[in-house]
Amino acid sequence: MRLFWKVFAVLWLATLLVGGSGFLVSRALQQDWLLLQLNPQLRDFAAQLTTEYEQRGAVAAQAWLEQQRRQNHVRARLFDANGQSLLPGTMPRLPRFEPPDNARPRGPNPPPPRGRLLQLSWQTEQQDYLLTVHAAEPSLWNTGRTPIGLILNIAFGMGLLAGLSLLLSRYLTAPLRHLGLAAQSLGRGQFEGTALQRINNRRDEIGELSRQFGQMADKVQTLLDSQQQLMRDISHELRSPLARLRVGLALGNQRGLNADDALWQRLDRECNRLDRLIDAILTLSRLDSQVEPSQTFALDPLLVRVVEDARFATPNLRITLQGESGLQLNGWPEQLTSAFDNLLRNAQRFSPAAGEIQVCIEPTENAWTISIEDQGPGVPEQWLNKLSEPFVRLPGQPADSGYGLGLTIAARAIARHNGKLNFTTAQNGGLRAVIKLPRL
Repeated sequence: MRLFWKVFAVLWLATLLVGGSGFLVSRALQQDWLLLQLNPQLRDFAAQLTTEYEQRGAVAAQAWLEQQRRQNHVRARLFDANGQSLLPGTMPRLPRFEPPDNARPRGPNPPPPRGRLLQLSWQTEQQDYLLTVHAAEPSLWNTGRTPIGLILNIAFGMGLLAGLSLLLSRYLTAPLRHLGLAAQSLGRGQFEGTALQRINNRRDEIGELSRQFGQMADKVQTLLDSQQQLMRDISHELRSPLARLRVGLALGNQRGLNADDALWQRLDRECNRLDRLIDAILTLSRLDSQVEPSQTFALDPLLVRVVEDARFATPNLRITLQGESGLQLNGWPEQLTSAFDNLLRNAQRFSPAAGEIQVCIEPTENAWTISIEDQGPGVPEQWLNKLSEPFVRLPGQPADSGYGLGLTIAARAIARHNGKLNFTTAQNGGLRAVIKLPRL
């Protein structure tokens, strides 16, 4: 509820400032008008006095003035438009209110009562009038009238502001509370994007924050799931060579074999396989860590070097490179080189003898497309979207064909450069890897 009190305090302070400034301005510019509005006994005084004078005569009007002096402590004199007195009135006989008269005896004058003196003009259908009205100080702020109304108005305003502040705070804090719960679920590794769907529909800053938080949480959750799956796959992949090493070591110890025995060679191969697996896992880990500084490099020379290395490794295959992009990338050239090298080695591994591998660079609307197409047996349609997952092997794939991390490393490296890697079936039935890199 802290936000509620802050919002309430701000709204109330703003109301006080606006109301107070308006009050001061009105007092400074129209003091008499404000005094008439806040005192009902003065607001209709001119209209009532002139009505009494015109309809009932001077005597009745003088009697009404006497009544007002006794009940409301209001004194007055009535004049015509030329300043001639129409009634004796109830004003005190002071030079302040009475024209000088040489015939009147001079002597000590009684002190004038404290209050406010108003000069009013009033117009009726018969003639124009001038009024001098004096309101005693006790009648200006009658506790039975104005203050009670002001207190009620202030109380009503405070209640209205409190209700509005409560609604505003609920409007602001409810989505933040949901975001907090989503953050807790993300910390437990159980985030679900549908939990923020209602907040995401908002078209304000909180909705934008929720959408950005959801995107971040989805990436973090995907990374956590990927790491958990990777650890499970690693434990499974390491279990088999380790078990074979244990069996081989036990047999070697029992038989007392020589160093050139086939069993020791078998153990040496298993150690090499473990070394390659661990190296691939470390490469994948470095891609996820993203701690190396980036640099600017050209894409075309990088592809030329990768294709030349592939031609040297497999001279019986025909590897062609078509097109140029002139693209300058900001990233990690070694990782992108490893990605293209993994894709080419995968194509080399499954290509037939004297086959052909085509590498094409083509422009698209907002990106450059690099395709690597082989003439191998291809991949079933249901497995195309799983090729970049770690430790994925196709049915019937030889055990010595790798651990399924090469394409995963390639996909991670390309994604780190804001690109995408997809696999499709080529027209000749082989596998076609499509890499899209955005234009800078």
